[in-house]
Amino acid sequence: MTRIKINGEIYQITETWHMDYEGLHQIVTEEGEEFILAKDSEAAGKAARERWEDMAKHDPAEFTCLVGEQTLVAWALVNPAGPGSSKVCSLDEWLDLWLDTPEEEWAGYDHGERQVERVGKLTKELGFTPTVAYRCN
Repeated sequence: MTRIKINGEIYQITETWHMDYEGLHQIVTEEGEEFILAKDSEAAGKAARERWEDMAKHDPAEFTCLVGEQTLVAWALVNPAGPGSSKVCSLDEWLDLWLDTPEEEWAGYDHGERQVERVGKLTKELGFTPTVAYRCN
């Protein structure tokens, strides 16, 4: 069984799969925890940005529901708005916020970024060596 060490704890991996975004894999541990693994924070941020941009382009109804009509109108008028505490004047500016805060997208459990300390043979399966993990359940 494959193991991974995250923030000093060793987990037995029971499942792993590639996510729809380049450089991200999700794992399930024997203990039931699920983590999203990324090469680094930058890769995780790019994937989070890509996810929201894809939603805006391909599922505008869902995107509107999550972001809010008032926010979209404000951005159309180049006024500061946004879901959450950061207010920006456009969709592109808002999407760029994900580059610096990937943990807000991927770490649904605790909104924190964890350090991957050892991966062993998992690197070959993933195609990269992860350095960060986000607990998602």
